[in-house]
Order: sequence, then structure tokens, then C-alpha cells
Amino acid sequence: MPRCPTCDSVYADDLRDCPDCAAAAADEPAEVHRCPVCGEEYSGADACPACGTLREEVPCDVHPDRAAVGRCVVCGRAVCEECRGSDRGAIRCLDHASVKVIEGWAQVYSTTNEFEGQLVRENLRAEGIDAQIYSQRDRAFSLDLGELSIVRLLVPVWEYERALQTIRERMDREGEGSFACPACGEAFDPGARECTACGAALV
Repeated sequence: MPRCPTCDSVYADDLRDCPDCAAAAADEPAEVHRCPVCGEEYSGADACPACGTLREEVPCDVHPDRAAVGRCVVCGRAVCEECRGSDRGAIRCLDHASVKVIEGWAQVYSTTNEFEGQLVRENLRAEGIDAQIYSQRDRAFSLDLGELSIVRLLVPVWEYERALQTIRERMDREGEGSFACPACGEAFDPGARECTACGAALV
């Protein structure tokens, strides 16, 4: 079965285009575009995946009588000036206006504990989600330096929703991450009732 080069969906052999995003099949070379705003190179889409700038005019998804100013980099929704959630940086819809976006990467998690950040990153990678840690923490100082001590976990903007859902599935009732066994620290899969490393109960 072919895999879509744009959205990574798998679809039936008898279909020429991806049913999820209508991208042409992978055997046809896709035209590469360079975004005039951020310089990102991309193919198979009408908007830059990093900043949301449109290549061609499309109508707003909410107000079809208005031209969209771009596509939300998180969900892909075409937005007009009224529906745009932020007038700075990457284009986001009202629902995703609060998502911090840095050069095509969205902040999905933050902590002051670097080990916790690494653990969450590894769990996201295990789910096939590219995740990177961005930290300005200076290991020479043991005190909290406010904003400089925050460890940010970033994922590609198009993976934000899936990464956020993965993290939410692994949170306990108090909002604490339940990515590792409390007895031995070994990572475990969602829904596991017993640690595979030490046998401790996880529920």
C-alpha cells in the first residue's frame, strides 16, 4: 500500500491520490516550493508548513466569502484576518493561538526538570513523533533562574495534536506524568498494569 508523502497516511493501491489530503501519489515527483516569508522548502501543500503562508488564494474555512491570510500551522485550517489567532510569527487559528511556535516547531510540554523532559521526549519518540528539547539551563548554577531554567519540549507543528494527546494519555489524575515506574524508573506503555522491568504495580 502506498504511503502519502505529505501527511504520511497509508491508503489503498487503487487510489491515485491520498484520500486524507488529496496529495498526488509518491511515484510522481512533487514540485518543491520555497516559502517567500520563512524560506522553508516544501511540496504537496498550498501553504508553508512552517509559517502558514499561502502560495495561492483560498477561502477562509469559517468565512468562505473572505480570502484566507494563511493556514494554521497546527491544524491546517485556512484562516482570514478575523479568524487568525496571532498577528506575529507563524499563522495560527484562534484555537491554537496560545501554542508557542519556533521555526516550525511547537512547544508541547515544559518543565524545570531536565530528566522529566528527556523522559517525555523518549516516550514521544517511541510513538514515532520527532521531539527535541530546547533548554537554556546553565548546569553551572544549581539555583532556579526563572525563564532560563525552563526545559521546553518541541515537536514539528503538524505533530502537535498527536503529541499533546500522547502526553495527556499518560497523565494521572493530579496532572503528573506517568511515563515511568515509580519503583524503578523504567518507562512503560499506556494501560500497563505491571512494570515489565521490576514487576511493581502501576495502577
